Amino acid sequence: MLPRQYYNEQDVRKRQIDTLKIFNDNVQEVTENAEYKVDFTINGKNFSLNVILGPEFPNEKPVILVNPPVSHPWVAEHSSQVVGAPGLIQFTVHSDLGRVVHAVIRELQKALPVEEESSQSSPSHPSHSLLIPELGELTIEELHEILENPDLQDKLLETTPQLLALNLETEELMLSIESIARDNIAEQQRLDAMKTDVVDRISALVQMKINYEELHTRHQKLSEEYDPHRIRDCLKAAALKADEDAETIAEQFLLGKMPVDSFICQFASRRALGQARRARQERLAHQLAQLHRAT
Repeated sequence: MLPRQYYNEQDVRKRQIDTLKIFNDNVQEVTENAEYKVDFTINGKNFSLNVILGPEFPNEKPVILVNPPVSHPWVAEHSSQVVGAPGLIQFTVHSDLGRVVHAVIRELQKALPVEEESSQSSPSHPSHSLLIPELGELTIEELHEILENPDLQDKLLETTPQLLALNLETEELMLSIESIARDNIAEQQRLDAMKTDVVDRISALVQMKINYEELHTRHQKLSEEYDPHRIRDCLKAAALKADEDAETIAEQFLLGKMPVDSFICQFASRRALGQARRARQERLAHQLAQLHRAT
């Protein structure tokens, strides 16, 4: 398996959609490859998330809408769009869309009260009371005391279930990121090994090509050197040379520059050599002519 950065864009997009179906039930495709609906319930009431994937997804964050709209810190005020989920805020191409959507559903199921409609119809309830409902029961003096006392703030953070759940969600995201990072490191090492192997193979191929070029050049040279037509021409030229040498020897003898014994020996030798070369040249020329007629 290659690291995610080596998938093409369609592969990465498909993988993200697959995680949506793996980590969540009741996933319906509204628009192929672009919009999906995930149904869930809260205390018997039906809800759904519309997950909209833009053209640049997963390089850009998905748009998640909750229906019907709810009042929650993760949901934009006067809107149904989920904007405050940690997984959505930190979303990258290496995130898992399915995990992010599942975390949103789980948070809504934990945080929303049984009678969600009553909380929406009561404007006196501030949105942050869903996150820390205990604050609504404190006096202004007590709230000021918490603001001025770090120890009380820490105690509040340590005892608030919603914040504990948020911390748990953050820890899960961090663990997921660490796991992905470890997987990427392992795959990077594998990729580096593959790159090294490819470089070695390319080097071997280059050396083989060099050897081939050298052998090809040598073959061409030998083919030209031992071409039958060239051999025929060489035999003809050699026969003429032997005849010229014999004539030169005869001229030397007639001028008295060579004794009889040397003349007879050398003249006969050059004449015989010339005749032998001429006979071979004529035999080879005959064979080449026959070959030419056959082809």
